[in-house]
Amino acid sequence: MKIKNLISFLLYSKIGKDDFDSIRPMLWHRNIRALKITAIMSCGIGALFIIINLILQSGIWFPYLFLLCGSAVTLFALSILHLKNNKNETLRIVLCYAQIILICVYAGILSTQPSNYDTPATSVIVFIALLPLSIDDRPLRMYIVMLGETAAYLTVSYLLKSAQAFSLDLMNSLTFCIVGMVLYGIICVRNIREIHQSARVERIQRSIISSLAAVVEERDSNTGDHIMRTGDYVEGLLKRMRKLPEYSSLTKNYCENVVMAAPMHDIGKIKIPDAILNKPGKLTEEEYEIIKKHSRYGGEIIRKTISEIEEKEYCDIAYNIARHHHERYDGKGYPDGLKGEEIPLEARIMALADVYDALVSERVYKSAFTKEEAKAIIKEGAGTQFDPNLVPLFLQCVE
Repeated sequence: MKIKNLISFLLYSKIGKDDFDSIRPMLWHRNIRALKITAIMSCGIGALFIIINLILQSGIWFPYLFLLCGSAVTLFALSILHLKNNKNETLRIVLCYAQIILICVYAGILSTQPSNYDTPATSVIVFIALLPLSIDDRPLRMYIVMLGETAAYLTVSYLLKSAQAFSLDLMNSLTFCIVGMVLYGIICVRNIREIHQSARVERIQRSIISSLAAVVEERDSNTGDHIMRTGDYVEGLLKRMRKLPEYSSLTKNYCENVVMAAPMHDIGKIKIPDAILNKPGKLTEEEYEIIKKHSRYGGEIIRKTISEIEEKEYCDIAYNIARHHHERYDGKGYPDGLKGEEIPLEARIMALADVYDALVSERVYKSAFTKEEAKAIIKEGAGTQFDPNLVPLFLQCVE
């Protein structure tokens, strides 16, 4: 059993990309911190050994000058990004790769030099430099990388250096390899714990959100299983959309967030009086104006409550759905009179699911339409009430 757990740990066989995505902001913050530490240490080590070798007049200065200048450029680039508040992950990943290449080239140059006393310092910065891109990699793969680096360094050392120098390199490199594996194992264990904790917190959050949506549905005697059905329609439509090239930019995370936020579309009804919410007859003009406010209330509730317990992307999507699912494509909807693609995509998707289910469901104030009648109404509303590009896909979805 212990061997099975060890293999599972080395391969991360029970942890996928989605699990790491749940702690990605935390990991990325840690990655950038590791990059800064690497660059600062590299500058310090480069400057220190330039001074030492100038004092000893050993003539070995090029590797350290190379390390100092390259790392100074990395720090300068990070400072510019920080000053401009640029959070572009691609640029930061490029910097991580550049720093790793810099350190590896430096280590390669150093392995050809007769000096050995700076090998431990080089080992430390090589290991730290690997962290930004390896922090969510499989332990087994990273251990192979560490062994490969060590073997490459020792091969060059064996071919170019004396037996005494090679012995010192061997001791230093093995120390780096063993300590590096232990430290990386500790980091991986911490990642796994954070993932499990994140999953636990997420389950609690989803439970709270589902409970809020259920409260609304129980108060509104008109809706029945409206929340569950509209969620199914939204999910089905998103699956069809992702198969088309024009919607290829929709990420899996975005679609999951839309599906999870869909039950919150009518959360604002919690502030509508029961007498209006469950009125069996036609609403008066004044009553209709009151019930229209549920979309504003919904957005406010999400901003004030859910934003404290959920990630920003989900909160933005939930807010857009709650506030804008009654907007019309021709701009005659409410509460903001948005038009066309001014209406967030998630709200346009929700509008179709919401109206269709309302049409085919029996309410205290109306009989249910047949599916064919409801589809005809949806089709007729393309370009006026609904996004004309989504209507055909939605009709396919409800076949």
